[in-house]
Amino acid sequence: MTNPGGWTWRSGMMVAVLAMLAGETRAAFELRVELPAAPADAVVTVSRESLETKDLTPVTTGKLAGGKLQLRVDAAPGLFRVSVGEAEAALVAGEGQTLSVEVGAEGRGLRVVGGADQDLFARYEALRTESLARLVLPARAAGDTDGEVAGYRAHRRVLNDFSITQLKGSPALYAASLRWEGDYRLEELAAAVAELARKLPGAEIVRLMEERLARFRVTSIGAVAPALAAPGPDGKETSLAGLRGKVVLVDFWASWCAPCRSENRNYVELYGKFRAAGFEILAVSVDQDAASWKAAIRKDGAGWKHIGDLAGWKSPLAARYGVTALPASFLLDREGRIIAKDLRGPAVAAAVAQAMRGGR
Repeated sequence: MTNPGGWTWRSGMMVAVLAMLAGETRAAFELRVELPAAPADAVVTVSRESLETKDLTPVTTGKLAGGKLQLRVDAAPGLFRVSVGEAEAALVAGEGQTLSVEVGAEGRGLRVVGGADQDLFARYEALRTESLARLVLPARAAGDTDGEVAGYRAHRRVLNDFSITQLKGSPALYAASLRWEGDYRLEELAAAVAELARKLPGAEIVRLMEERLARFRVTSIGAVAPALAAPGPDGKETSLAGLRGKVVLVDFWASWCAPCRSENRNYVELYGKFRAAGFEILAVSVDQDAASWKAAIRKDGAGWKHIGDLAGWKSPLAARYGVTALPASFLLDREGRIIAKDLRGPAVAAAVAQAMRGGR
């Protein structure tokens, strides 16, 4: 993000200390800012970042005076953003560490350096960028939607590996948890979270990761799929429970998701072939705009069941299934148990055919 004022951030410092308050580990951050060329009344804000709600909650703010500010923040270890005007940077703050905030490359945005946990977070972000460019973007550029989906799954497993081997015991584990692959090394992820829990008893980020792990378990192969109910495009509510007795493909998608739209074309044939025999698709939208959602349904000829709460990535429907990337799908047998996940093209057609015959 650009810095329209043209000022430079010479130095910054955060020191985290351990205390106990309201049953949760606390950390005291001291943010020292020196911006002699910044606007005199520039506001510095430190916010906690939630991966679950996508919200930034301000923790404390302060105004520069003569280009300087010393700001103390009391907050538990975790993921934060520091902003000055339009410039901002993400950071992970742990116990007893010192961090410096600097201008990013070519004077754009901000960069946070220093502190063992922030260094781990920076390594994770570098790996994420490299892995995405290597495993996902080439297929996307070539219009290979199947390759993009497969590449993204491999990408997430790379991030699982790094979380397990490098982030144990660090609050940076929370920052990485958004993109975990729930069907890969799950118990090792749980062990990494347990190690952080011993280090930070009562920490909110630990509770949130434990809840994420629990969602992975309730959507594992063989589990009864979690309940889903929401309005359809016509405003009438449809529930997953009402489809019990059918083989159901629960498909999370959005009008803006190119691989999802491509898969819709495959579903048209699949639905026409098996619907009369007791097959249904329950498409769960992650859209925010009703008009775009409805237009995509019409354009794709997607004549199956649709529900959505128009909450985008804040949707409780997606959260209930631990969905953080699209497309995502869950194939259920007639008893509502998950028998396959994230299949595409011929693979989903073969799995549906087998399920319709009563096999798994």
